[in-house]
Amino acid sequence: MIPPERFDSPEIANDARRAALDAVLGGLNEEQARAVTHGGGPLLVLAGAGSGKTRVITHRIVHLTVAGGVPSSRIVAVTFTNKAAAEMRRRVERLLGARASGGWIGTFHALCLRILRRNHDQAGLPAGFVIYDSADQQSLVKRILRAEGIESSSDTPRSFRSRISRAKNALQTPDEMEQAAYSPQGRLRARVYRLYQQALHQANAVDFDDLLVRTLELFDRHPEVAQGYAQRCEHLLVDEYQDTNRPQYLLIRHLSALHGNICVVGDEDQSIYRFRGAEIRNILEFEADHPGTSTIRLEQNYRSTGTIIGAATALISNNVLRKGKTLWTQNPDGEMLELFCAPDDRSEAVHVARQVRALESDAGLDEMAVLYRTNAQSRQLEEIFRREGIPYQIVGSVQFYERKEVKDLLAYVKLAANPADDVSFRRIVNTPPRGIGETTLRVVEDVARTMGLPLMEAAGHTLESGLVASRAAGRLEKFLDFVAELLERSDERPAAELIEHLVESIDYAAYLEKGYGAMAGERMENVQALVSAAVEYAEENEDGTLQDFLDRSALVAGADELRDVPGVTLMTIHCAKGLEFPVVFLVGLDDGVFPHAMASDTPENIEEERRLCYVAMTRARRRLLLSHARLRRLQGALIPHPPSRFLEEIPPGRIREIVPPDAGFFDDAPVRYAGGGSSAARVARPRTARRDAAPAPARVPVGPPPEDGFAIGALVRHPRFGGGTILDREGRGKQLKLTIRFADHGSKKILPAYTKLLIQTG
Repeated sequence: MIPPERFDSPEIANDARRAALDAVLGGLNEEQARAVTHGGGPLLVLAGAGSGKTRVITHRIVHLTVAGGVPSSRIVAVTFTNKAAAEMRRRVERLLGARASGGWIGTFHALCLRILRRNHDQAGLPAGFVIYDSADQQSLVKRILRAEGIESSSDTPRSFRSRISRAKNALQTPDEMEQAAYSPQGRLRARVYRLYQQALHQANAVDFDDLLVRTLELFDRHPEVAQGYAQRCEHLLVDEYQDTNRPQYLLIRHLSALHGNICVVGDEDQSIYRFRGAEIRNILEFEADHPGTSTIRLEQNYRSTGTIIGAATALISNNVLRKGKTLWTQNPDGEMLELFCAPDDRSEAVHVARQVRALESDAGLDEMAVLYRTNAQSRQLEEIFRREGIPYQIVGSVQFYERKEVKDLLAYVKLAANPADDVSFRRIVNTPPRGIGETTLRVVEDVARTMGLPLMEAAGHTLESGLVASRAAGRLEKFLDFVAELLERSDERPAAELIEHLVESIDYAAYLEKGYGAMAGERMENVQALVSAAVEYAEENEDGTLQDFLDRSALVAGADELRDVPGVTLMTIHCAKGLEFPVVFLVGLDDGVFPHAMASDTPENIEEERRLCYVAMTRARRRLLLSHARLRRLQGALIPHPPSRFLEEIPPGRIREIVPPDAGFFDDAPVRYAGGGSSAARVARPRTARRDAAPAPARVPVGPPPEDGFAIGALVRHPRFGGGTILDREGRGKQLKLTIRFADHGSKKILPAYTKLLIQTG
């Protein structure tokens, strides 16, 4: 830590200040030091994987404070996860000590929440508005669909919620969505969006997307508020800039509008969140958006071996949408990448388990991670790991603040803090069961809908009007009284004490025991952990309120909850962003799996898949083990999968093939292929395969061939899509539908009755 008195005294000697700054800059390489000491104006730092970008950001904050004399309160640093923000804050506080107080380091959502809490009147929000997480949003959409009688829609509640989120990220209102709709289904989506927004308004609630959108609306409607925050933000630093979406981009423009001192750090090669609205063009066009930008490339990797860096750099160089940089490292080359060509997906999982056991003597289980493209791929791995007794944890499954018992108790607290919260009311009104049936709730909901009231208030009117039977009325009145008592306690009791009182009052332990038996103990541990979280929050925030605690719990993301427990980590590549492990297994490197079949339709999609592969590879520090399965189960059938095209892009000399011990079981077992190209390409492709040829047919017994000749595994040619392999068939006659994988167009659903589809015989 740098003692503050060394800088606050006017008598301090210049050489003392210089010595302190040398300590801040010590250990930085030349490019890092340039980024840290950059003065004013726009700065773009292109930071390759493992190049020390967090260190650059934190040391830049310290340098601005120490050398530039910029008060911490006038520096804003934003990133994407609470974990990253906490690490950044910890490093700055370690270096600056008391001088770090007043600074703002946090996520985009936390920053916007802070602004909306302070300016809720101008934003048109009540002081105690609540934040709906994804489960709350899903529940609200379900209730809307049920109330509107549109359960039969082809869209699921999840897809409605996803479309609403995409619309908000595009800053599209319900009216604009309706105007752009060209079908009844599109107009229905706009209607659900409108009802969803009305329900949020009635519940005094916002969702995560609203935190950004409502802040932008606040700035647009009240320019003086926007100018006030821009005035305070003398220096703005943005981490992971390649992942910003449209609202975040505009928020950054607002905050940097006055001083123009904006430093963004990112890597276009790690832009992998387009499905969430991230726009890679934000980083690609930064220099055009900000004339006079200084650009610095951080290309030295401190994380991985030379072999891993060489392979990953060669892979990503095939992308066109990039600024261009070449990673290098002074680390030893280390061991070659390994590629296991498994006969099928179960053999692949068995191989990973065997390798985990083989490497356990050199690396602990908690130093290993298995990465995959989609969540569904974890099933085989979990089964084999359990069979072999290998402990593991899954990241990206049900996270702590999404677990039922945690959400139940927080719903009570949220309802006490905001009686207009209909989602929380619906969740706890009969949890634990208190005899308030669906008939009673339907009456309450009818009153709420008719009078335009929140459910809590409507329940009171229901009782006053005598609309339910006396026994039901008594139960409902008892519930309302209990919530009112919680409301009184919430004004004077800390969150931890309120939760403990709640658990005891509703006898929640007995409810869990009755409903979950042997698992009740584990669920009660989560209840105790929630109390501990409230205690820790109170210790860290002396002036923190109950609303502040609820805000913190709502903002915690699943990616922040990687637990420090022994066991192999299993996760999707998207969840692995920002993490690193000594040993990484990258499984499922099959075309159609990775790159995903749905991403094979455009070059832009393939480039994002390649970036995803690059991110996966650069998570590894010492060992990177790749695998693909020649046959993969899909709805019970073994379907052939050619190896991923990305394997062909790994240069020779960086990778070696591991032959499965049971290779002879399949007559299409891996063999050494002759011919040109890299060693990976020779391993990866059957000897007759070309990029423009159809994948090899399945060599799996499928019973008597169908009379129409369209057997699973058959080679066909489409007049538009070219050669392909039949993966699946359903229906018959004119309703026959074939799933066909085409070499250059991915998987397509084809109706042969209406398409000139030729069966290839040789």
